[in-house]
Amino acid sequence: MTQEQKANSLREAINKKLIFSLEEVCRLLKISPETVKEWEREFPLFFAGQTARGQQIYRQKDVLIILRLKELLEENTLTSAGIRRKIEEEFGFKTDKIPPEKLYSALAQIKEELTEILQALEKKGKKG
Repeated sequence: MTQEQKANSLREAINKKLIFSLEEVCRLLKISPETVKEWEREFPLFFAGQTARGQQIYRQKDVLIILRLKELLEENTLTSAGIRRKIEEEFGFKTDKIPPEKLYSALAQIKEELTEILQALEKKGKKG
């Protein structure tokens, strides 16, 4: 079986199901849970949901994105940014999402600046 036939067979298996557990994704794509989590952080193109019990689940589209990520990384011809753009193009979406760390950092800085302004205004109010 050629590489392309294997990929098509995998896509058919993925298309038969709507929701996958992390374990199913790992078994199907032959990757570790750590790899999936690392890719989820590095490429904010797919996201795990959670069941009421806290089990991570992935939608069919997420699994197809992970499969495509794996293929592109194995080809080793594109940079991370190139892979992100290629997947955005192939799956018809654009990610403008700000990573949470940057958002928290920006909010902390704004809070600090507002606190300084408030303190300056309070000092000015006491003098007048």
